[in-house]
Amino acid sequence: MRQSLPISTCGPKIGYPKNLVANGAGQEAVTGRHISLVGHGSRTKNTMRRLTCFGMVGFLGLAIAFGNLAQAAPTAVPKTSEIVTVSPLPVAARAERGSVFFLRGLLNVFSRGMDRLSNKLEAKGIQSRVTNYSHWQQFAVLLVSNYRTDKSLAPVVIVGHSLGADAAVNMGNYLATRGVPVRLIVLFDAVDGASKPGAGIAEVVNYYKSDGVGKVVKVLPSFTGKLVNIDVSDRKDIDHLNIDKASSLHDEVIANVVSIFGKL
Repeated sequence: MRQSLPISTCGPKIGYPKNLVANGAGQEAVTGRHISLVGHGSRTKNTMRRLTCFGMVGFLGLAIAFGNLAQAAPTAVPKTSEIVTVSPLPVAARAERGSVFFLRGLLNVFSRGMDRLSNKLEAKGIQSRVTNYSHWQQFAVLLVSNYRTDKSLAPVVIVGHSLGADAAVNMGNYLATRGVPVRLIVLFDAVDGASKPGAGIAEVVNYYKSDGVGKVVKVLPSFTGKLVNIDVSDRKDIDHLNIDKASSLHDEVIANVVSIFGKL
């Protein structure tokens, strides 16, 4: 089954603050004791209630921000000795080979289209891993290590949104330069034009909005694969926060991935 967030003993433990609990939509809800204040006179009571309300809202905002930023903090590349107990990487269930990764963007909240796309692929018999962009190095290191003795972990497909799209290129380059062939990278509105695919990556598809924060992907001189930049600026219903959830784009990605695994 698809797994969300890495199950790993390497790297720091990631979690929400104790007073926050995550719900299924990737949002947070506050738990805690009810606070009541008693003042002198109705005006004092109303003033105190307003101040208390503003204070609680401000505190909640800071708690969510710091909690999510902690989750999105970059993680160091683990040493080999630190990753030996990590659970095995998933493979495609139907083809019994391959590795598919979905990388969410900042805050781990706005890129839930990655989860939806993963679920759609799973319905087609192709399992995948969904995680935050900051964890790409952990999975890349593990995949490089396992690929030395298990070539069935290829082909590799990496899909990312926003900062997750930038990380997808970085992950692809990391794998390719270490002997792991990358069959496909799909980007949803990458925001950092400095991330450029290089040798060993067969295909890159970049969905972006030129009238927004998305960037055209450019490649390194060593890149010999296929690059397709698709500007969706004509789609007024699509913006940076929902481009990863567009059903029509999902259909294209699914068709591409299924075609790749169907040829194995």
